[in-house]
Amino acid sequence: MKYEIIEDVRKCRRVVETLMEEEVISCDAEGINLGKDGPLTLLQIATIDGHVYLFDIHKDKRMFQDGGLKQLLENDHVLKVFHACSGDSEALKHQFGVSLRNVFDTQVAHMVILEEQGRLIPPRLKLEEICEIYGINKMEAKDDMKKKWNKTVPDYWGHRPLTKEMIDYACEDVTILVPEIYENQLRQLKSLDAMELFRERVEETINYKLDPELKKTRRERMENAGKKVLREMGRKYRTPVSYGNLTDEDEKAALDRNWSHEDIELSMTHVVQNIFYDAFLKVLRELEKEMDQDGDDFNPIVNYYYALCKGKTYARPNIKELATNLYNRFRQIISNDIVNKYNTETPLYFLRDQERAIIKDIRIKNARDKSKYHSLLVHFHYKLNEEDFKEFEQNLVNNPSKVTVTKGFYTFLGYQTKESYVPANVRHAATRLKQAIDRAGKNPFPPRPPRTRRYDYGYDDYDY
Repeated sequence: MKYEIIEDVRKCRRVVETLMEEEVISCDAEGINLGKDGPLTLLQIATIDGHVYLFDIHKDKRMFQDGGLKQLLENDHVLKVFHACSGDSEALKHQFGVSLRNVFDTQVAHMVILEEQGRLIPPRLKLEEICEIYGINKMEAKDDMKKKWNKTVPDYWGHRPLTKEMIDYACEDVTILVPEIYENQLRQLKSLDAMELFRERVEETINYKLDPELKKTRRERMENAGKKVLREMGRKYRTPVSYGNLTDEDEKAALDRNWSHEDIELSMTHVVQNIFYDAFLKVLRELEKEMDQDGDDFNPIVNYYYALCKGKTYARPNIKELATNLYNRFRQIISNDIVNKYNTETPLYFLRDQERAIIKDIRIKNARDKSKYHSLLVHFHYKLNEEDFKEFEQNLVNNPSKVTVTKGFYTFLGYQTKESYVPANVRHAATRLKQAIDRAGKNPFPPRPPRTRRYDYGYDDYDY
């Protein structure tokens, strides 16, 4: 494997000039909880002939603007092959002002191919699964490495110098995309006359984490497809059937979604509900088995969290009880992980979605409640509150017409402004937000009528 590490702007410029002459390159990025705020620390680019360039952004962030990487990634003539580019796109846009252009996304390509072949709910596959479909061997240690930076080394991609393990991981993620997977998928898309739909879906993938309305549109499209399949199942299945006997992949995909209790009641017949609940119970028992086997070493991913949250609301007592029990264990494991790998100096962008969710689930209504939780959890709880208040205020300034303030939130905000057990910086942020809400006329409570004072001058009610 041929690779080259680029650590300065001058060398970056020379490499970018060479890459600008390529028709197709493959790209990926690594970072610390990569996203809007999670810093991008490494950009990998490979050519068709297998040469990999590792741009060490952690060493010099100027490589995007001054080194030409921004120009390359926004170039309309060089095709960039990514896999699941939405997270990379979010980080590139927010941190470096880069708007990806002329992208081929292998995850999206596989979904569109299946959709054109008749699937209503095509799966969103990981790179390892795509490789398996196209007969390409993938590095087996990937899951172990991801578990390492989830559980014990959250700043893994911030460590320098780059280790052999890091280099191998980063290089393989781009060399494996071209030429085999890219060329195979491109050929299928063209034969299905699906290039126009593919380009639309890639553009959606690039921008959906940047545009809340686009994210909402995609979620609704997926939910509607799932509900359509559930209604068809209601007409198809009149007698009991087990999930294991289903052969239709769309039916399985529809049942695998984390439906709300209301959706279950409205979109599923009694027979389909039984299939769904039996399948969900099986998932819970498999999760319980995994948690029992792994103990404190269990790797709590965010999908588990969402499933358990839904399970706690379901009507079936056995599911509700098991989901609640597993949720409490899940919460304790995440809490322990937070305490073990972070400290009060840890930036908030280190926190993963499931960690943020667990911290935000903390309820502190008085000074005594603080003693129920580890001090680090309390610290992050208030830091997240402060971050949320500032972000809410910014949204109120930028898009006041799209901001809604509930009575519950406004009441909560009031307590955060005045209670002495709330840190001063949080009280200040809450006060600023409350004042901004009032100025914008967004106070959800109706204004109180002015109090009138009645004066009694001691006169009797005489007619004059």
